[in-house]
Amino acid sequence: MSIIPGTSVMLPNGRQGVVIPPPWWIPGRVLVKVKHGRKRWFRVDECTPLIS
Repeated sequence: MSIIPGTSVMLPNGRQGVVIPPPWWIPGRVLVKVKHGRKRWFRVDECTPLIS
C-alpha cells in the first residue's frame, strides 16, 4: 500500500494523522496533518498506513 494524499497514517510518536498534498515535493518525505491542525514533514519509512 502506497502513501498518497488522503491516507491515514500512524506516526512514530504514536499519534495519527492524514497525508495531505504538499505545496512542493520533497523526495522520500510526506506532509502529514496531525490532529489539532498541525502540519509536519515525515519520512515515508516513519509512517505506517492505517487500514480502515
